[in-house]
Amino acid sequence: MSARNQIVQLYVTAFANDGPKPFIQNLETKVSQHKWGKHLVPMTINNGISGSTFTCSPRVAYIEYTKEELARFPNRFLVPALHILVSTVGLMLSPSNVDRIVHINNWMMSTNLPVDLDPSLTSAQTHELTNAFPQHLLAIRSLTRQHSTPLMDALEVAGWIMLPSRQVFLVPNVAKDSLSRRDAQNDEKLWQLSAFDYEEPSQLTDADTQRIADLYELLYLDKYSRINPVYTPRFVKLTHSIGMIRYLVLRDKDGQIQGFGGMHQNGRHGTMPLIGYNTHMERSLGLYRLVCHAGSLYAARHGLEFNMSSGAAQYKMTRGATAEMEFTAFYIRHLPFHRRAPFAVLRLIGNKIAIPLLKRYQL
Repeated sequence: MSARNQIVQLYVTAFANDGPKPFIQNLETKVSQHKWGKHLVPMTINNGISGSTFTCSPRVAYIEYTKEELARFPNRFLVPALHILVSTVGLMLSPSNVDRIVHINNWMMSTNLPVDLDPSLTSAQTHELTNAFPQHLLAIRSLTRQHSTPLMDALEVAGWIMLPSRQVFLVPNVAKDSLSRRDAQNDEKLWQLSAFDYEEPSQLTDADTQRIADLYELLYLDKYSRINPVYTPRFVKLTHSIGMIRYLVLRDKDGQIQGFGGMHQNGRHGTMPLIGYNTHMERSLGLYRLVCHAGSLYAARHGLEFNMSSGAAQYKMTRGATAEMEFTAFYIRHLPFHRRAPFAVLRLIGNKIAIPLLKRYQL
């Protein structure tokens, strides 16, 4: 069995044995595994209960999260109309029961890295999944044309539809495309002068895992949104122990972690779905820049194509990242008409309104 398949089994087994909440406090789902050709992938199964985070819930992702993001939308003139539009879409989605859904290759993080799923198996896989889950939508998150065009094409031929989810920022060659940039070189100067000690610990103490969870909470939950997954110290401990996430940490002179990035890797691809830092420390210390630079240096050393995820567009683009639209693929053909119909409207709004706005305002 491949190392990646072993990680999938260990990850899924932990969630299957103890349920999701010891690992992600605000998540409602059942976690299983699915075999697509030679690959095992995590699969989440929801029976209509969305929970309070977006990783398994289209309603939270497309409606609740979008409403929160509108508070930071750069064109304040458009916000009232967009609020009305999003609320209307939410009402229209109710008959679809969108949270009765099965996600394939869902790691329950903001970014699911590409897997080389055999496109030729798409039709058979779709048939197998609809037979197993005749009342559920099917979904595959985190698809981009840069990394998954053959699979996306095969999915569309098989009747899946693509809905835009967000823009992500990709760096194919960090050493060439990022580290030579002026802003990245300034980050390197800060890195060299920093008083923090960088570490890639082989062991994490209970105090370390608690601190990492706390720093994640300070940034993603307290500063941004409680709709983000609430990862616990047990999640940190699990993902570290099975080799799923490599935690890159910055310690102060007393050994206390003040910033971290969690590097998730699959083959040539890498991303940091978890980062955090002490938001109470002086901004001049540049902890966010240091954490991001740690990820870039790690990706460069290991020859990874670096997915810098969404947000902070200007910051990432000045460091060599290019914007790429991310999609979620949905399969709904096996469902009754009243559950399929709202997706035609959602698809139209996504293509005609969401994509242009995301590109124009670099969101």
